[in-house]
Amino acid sequence: MKRSGFVCAALLVIAAGVTGCAENPTTPSVTPSTSWKNAPADAASTVITTAETAAVATQAAVDPSFLKFDKMSAKLTPEHEQQLMSLLPQLKEAKAITLRGYCYKKDIGNAKSAALARAASAERFLVKQGISKKKFIRRFNTEDAEHAVRIEISK
Repeated sequence: MKRSGFVCAALLVIAAGVTGCAENPTTPSVTPSTSWKNAPADAASTVITTAETAAVATQAAVDPSFLKFDKMSAKLTPEHEQQLMSLLPQLKEAKAITLRGYCYKKDIGNAKSAALARAASAERFLVKQGISKKKFIRRFNTEDAEHAVRIEISK
């Protein structure tokens, strides 16, 4: 969470600086009077929550075949189910579907099991939607700093 807060803070500062430069390039940049270390905890968590929610929504719009999970979760959310439903016509026509679960090994003790559990959650949902279980191949990735499932469709 601390890393996410830092990234959000850095992005906000950069965005504010870029906006300021675009409006008036000769005006010196203004530094915030409150440092992030002294900011109220609830304000910082609100920014993080809003930023994380926006990031998930943006990711779903850009790539519906990539389902991002919370670090400690393998449970599908309603947003994940919507993403999977949007892919359903392509998945029904696919010859093979690879579900690659991601779990970063430096974040979770048994990352391989967590990654495969995420892939299994997506598979169970898709089987309930009428896709043959024989089409699925489960893989895992514990090297990338992701907590997600990537759906790869083979035609």
